[in-house]
Amino acid sequence: MNKIFAILILSLTLFACNGQQNSNVIKLESGFSLAQDTISISVNGRMTHALEYKDKYYVLFEQRLKKYGGYGKRWLYIFSNNQLEKVIDCPEEMKTVYLDFYVQNDSIILKPYMDKQSYYLDNTNLKWNKINKTDDLIWEDSDFYVYSLDFGEWGGKTWFKDKKTDNQYVLESTTPLINKIDSTYYLTNSFKVLRINNPKKLTKCDSDVTYENIEKTGKNYSWYSEPKGYKVIYEDENVDYFDFSYHPSIVSSFVYNDELLHIFETDTASYLSRIVNNKIQPFEKILDDVKFFNWHFSYRCKNFNGSNELLKFKTSNDQIYGLTRIKDNRIYASFLVNDFELKPKTLGKKRSNEIFENRLKTILVDFSNLSLTKVESKEKEWKTFDITPNHKIGIGDSWNPRKYDIDINKSYLIVEDSIISNSIMYYATKKTGLVRAITINWEKTQTDRIEFGNDKSASEDFLTRFNDLVLILTNELGEPNSINEEKKNQSFVWTTENNINVEIKLSRQDNYNNIRIVVYERK
Repeated sequence: MNKIFAILILSLTLFACNGQQNSNVIKLESGFSLAQDTISISVNGRMTHALEYKDKYYVLFEQRLKKYGGYGKRWLYIFSNNQLEKVIDCPEEMKTVYLDFYVQNDSIILKPYMDKQSYYLDNTNLKWNKINKTDDLIWEDSDFYVYSLDFGEWGGKTWFKDKKTDNQYVLESTTPLINKIDSTYYLTNSFKVLRINNPKKLTKCDSDVTYENIEKTGKNYSWYSEPKGYKVIYEDENVDYFDFSYHPSIVSSFVYNDELLHIFETDTASYLSRIVNNKIQPFEKILDDVKFFNWHFSYRCKNFNGSNELLKFKTSNDQIYGLTRIKDNRIYASFLVNDFELKPKTLGKKRSNEIFENRLKTILVDFSNLSLTKVESKEKEWKTFDITPNHKIGIGDSWNPRKYDIDINKSYLIVEDSIISNSIMYYATKKTGLVRAITINWEKTQTDRIEFGNDKSASEDFLTRFNDLVLILTNELGEPNSINEEKKNQSFVWTTENNINVEIKLSRQDNYNNIRIVVYERK
């Protein structure tokens, strides 16, 4: 399978640029088949949620933020026959990591876990409309409504509500995937599978512990149901639920030929599996070197999305995600190949200096009339990496003495090397489209994980970099008006003929180093 996966990755590269699709079908010894194809995308973000609805893929992407925190933009991408059909912005209010995305009552719904305000997609106008309330229904058949709640570290509960009597029966099970064979229910979580022959044999709820009352009162963990009415047919007893390192797990369960089967994932591959004598027994490898994932508090989709859920996976390449679905004995794996540049390239100090010098010329020639459109065009020309935040960032009066309205920002990143990067922020006024102040910061080069502080050994690197920048500024602006040569907080200030202040400051505090340049119009 490693060889097959390598061939597939090569084919992804070949087909991605032209929007074509590559498809191949592998016959597996178990009688299943694996169909693989590719979908070309160009998205400034990562895949978070996905579902299949009426033979189309609906995939949520979230912008990856590099510096300023907050929440990234979300987009809904709709694919039909492996071709992009439509891109729809998600509501700006949908600023949360705890989000569910699912189909219910023929509607596509976005539901934040901790907020009653949800949204459904109008499939005619392709617009989001508000829903005042959605419940926690995760399954329904002719006999029962099934509700489930996740209480975080306190676990969760699942209720079966009898449609005829309104009686409710509960067990300790957190947002499971539910399958049914004849009249028997199977509840799957990552490390446990339960069998329920008759939900009425579960603990019967008193009125104060029904789903509706617990959801209303928020008394999530004040009581526990009696463990009866079900049988544990599989449980990984070696799992420590407070250990967040990787552990082999069940990705999903499905029914084929009246047998409950599972997709089981190890650290190297995923397998079709069955349960034999309370143990997972893999019988067919399906994909190598992928990691299936599900987003925080996203669980309705796996039950409401038809007979089998749409599974999401990552690969070792950040530009490639994947979707897997199962129809009868056919497994479909679609690889989404993203040609958008998600990470900044390392440009080197020489190229960074060239861009800095060009920025100075662009900025200072007529700062009072510097348009945001112009600097956006220049940054694109210089191939800097856009890291503009999704929230407004203002500045104090000391950098904005004329008290302009600052209501729009643009920011770009340059990775110089493994130690130092610099980012520029343009503070602008939307009404005029003019830039009113600029800051440039030289800081520690960050990876995907935001870190604070620097190694002490980097202090001399920042001092050398500071001296280089002071020399460039002196060559461009002449001798500074003001100099502060304090060892750990050196600073230089220039005031140009057209009343523009340019300030550079070096801060060196133990393991924290920073160089900051501020450009603004004096009062």
